[in-house]
Amino acid sequence: MAKNDMEMIMYKILRYLYECMKNDREAKLEDFAWESKLFSIPQGYWCEVIATLVMKGYIVGFKVIDYTKSRPQVQADRPFKITFEGVQFLEENSRMQKAKEACTEAFNVVLSAIIGTIIQ
Repeated sequence: MAKNDMEMIMYKILRYLYECMKNDREAKLEDFAWESKLFSIPQGYWCEVIATLVMKGYIVGFKVIDYTKSRPQVQADRPFKITFEGVQFLEENSRMQKAKEACTEAFNVVLSAIIGTIIQ
């Protein structure tokens, strides 16, 4: 699985939001935006991923403004959080498990630095 596959980006976003929730930390957009420490991807692609996560009910904190164009437009509507459905998807979906396995130890180190606690 490539580091910029949709499943990998979704996994990293959901994992970041879940770790924020578990550690009582407010999620910051700059931590998981298209150009962040977690990944570097085109903004349009990132909007597509965020819109999918919002429309599936896995995260809150964004409004999908317009999905009729070639790329969806999203607007921040803080706070950014993972939902119960998002946690279930992260923990139980086979593609998320493959993304977890594909993530290197470097991801956990970066995530730990962002969150401020050691992530296993």
